[in-house]
Amino acid sequence: MFYAWDIKLTRDRTEATKQKTVLKVEKGTITRFELVFPTGCCGLVYVHINQALHQIFPKNPDHQLTGNGSTIVSTDEYEIKEPPLEVEFYGWNTDEIYDHTITARIQLVPAKEILHKVVGAAMRITRLVRPE
Repeated sequence: MFYAWDIKLTRDRTEATKQKTVLKVEKGTITRFELVFPTGCCGLVYVHINQALHQIFPKNPDHQLTGNGSTIVSTDEYEIKEPPLEVEFYGWNTDEIYDHTITARIQLVPAKEILHKVVGAAMRITRLVRPE
């Protein structure tokens, strides 16, 4: 399952006045995060992703991600187990003139799909057969 959001960050913000956007997802495991910083951001836009009180992207809570004409990718896995089934996008744009739009993408394997794969693998390993 693949999710994508374009999030407009208005100009002249600081970390103290950062914008929050809730990104709704399904129960499962996030297997990939992508943040696209278009050309023109010039390192003036900052982003981090949280779930509840915990910053999950980047992992170190005292840092943010920034870029200019670049895509930042993480393949760390993060499990979304219980409601609320969402992550929060926090961003601020210190550019005094222009708004900037950041694209956030999440690839997630639904919990039910993971269970099917695990059961299938266990059956293959143990050579179990489904009852008829």
